[in-house]
Amino acid sequence: MEQRITQAPAADETSTASLAEFLGKWPWFHALSTELRALTLGTSVEMKVAAGQYVARAGEPSAYWYGVVSGQLQMCIVGPEGDETTLYYLREGEWCGDGSLLKRELMQYDLRSLTSARLCLVPANTFHMLRSSSLEFSNFLCDVMNARMGEFVGMLVASRLLGPEKRVAKALLMLAKNGHEDALRLSIHQRDLALICGLSRQRVNMALASFKQDGIVRTEGPKGFLIVHTQRLRDYIGN
Repeated sequence: MEQRITQAPAADETSTASLAEFLGKWPWFHALSTELRALTLGTSVEMKVAAGQYVARAGEPSAYWYGVVSGQLQMCIVGPEGDETTLYYLREGEWCGDGSLLKRELMQYDLRSLTSARLCLVPANTFHMLRSSSLEFSNFLCDVMNARMGEFVGMLVASRLLGPEKRVAKALLMLAKNGHEDALRLSIHQRDLALICGLSRQRVNMALASFKQDGIVRTEGPKGFLIVHTQRLRDYIGN
């Protein structure tokens, strides 16, 4: 059965403290006036979601700006025939929902948790107040959307010009968010990786098998976490 969120939970002292810590990490938050900081903290709520739970659905009103406190989310769409594709993969510290809020339109994609996650939900009215009142916040939005657009363009180029193996490699590097760790652990199912690449699970499995032979990736633990060697991945792609 599909798991849904019908409304944001009410804030309590524990969630307020958690949100204060999360929001306090961002320079734009500290640049706000005292009143706007109080408004942002007072109206935002923390949400805890389980793996596979839908946070928002395409066609519904855009109600929040979503910040990932912990966990992983995916932005995905489902075609008329039921085919699904992933547009973007969000990790801890990323934000989404800004595009639909800025255009004041319905959600254009589903937002679903890939793992258990904690989210910071900033209501639409607060979001618009921050955008109209804070240059630092507006600049941050530009940075967020520019980075996401760069990922979109990179995946589009990969789908048009690269072979299957390099498409999988490009997706893995996107999931690693260009991290510089020698070995980065990714907790993503092969099905979800296939949706990002636009390939079949069998084709993705073949590419991963090749990468394992070349020492680019390896699996670890009983759950088969994928360990990605980011520099070897960059060298393979040619970045």
